[in-house]
Amino acid sequence: MNTFPACQQRLCQQLLPLLFILLFSMCKKEVSPENPSGVGDVYTVVDQPPTPQGGQAGLADYLMKNLRYPAQAQRANLQGTVVVGFVVTSDGHIADVQIKQSVGGGCDEEAMRVVKAMPDWTPGQLKGKPVNVQTSLPISFTLL
Repeated sequence: MNTFPACQQRLCQQLLPLLFILLFSMCKKEVSPENPSGVGDVYTVVDQPPTPQGGQAGLADYLMKNLRYPAQAQRANLQGTVVVGFVVTSDGHIADVQIKQSVGGGCDEEAMRVVKAMPDWTPGQLKGKPVNVQTSLPISFTLL
């Protein structure tokens, strides 16, 4: 025995898709914690990794010219390696800069500042197309 009259069944069959579409359109896009700026799909394995301007030598030169040892870390005789994670977008911009390994004493903030200010990189490629790539950069703070 059917508990719904035929007209109510047809009405439900017509309204359910509309309700689904309405509900779906009201949902906000969630941004993943690993990708807070929502730059799109981010890859960790690609055919060709992103490269800094001037290659590794250019990156080393940039860091030597722009990185400053924080006074607080110097006073505390603090040394170590800050690991900065970031995304090189498909157009070469740096995005989603995060500290993956901390040293403290102002070193983390200095490492983030320098990475955020880096010139654009050559984007990584997957199947011949530029894509967003998650990468990391260790930055050493050593007192001489």
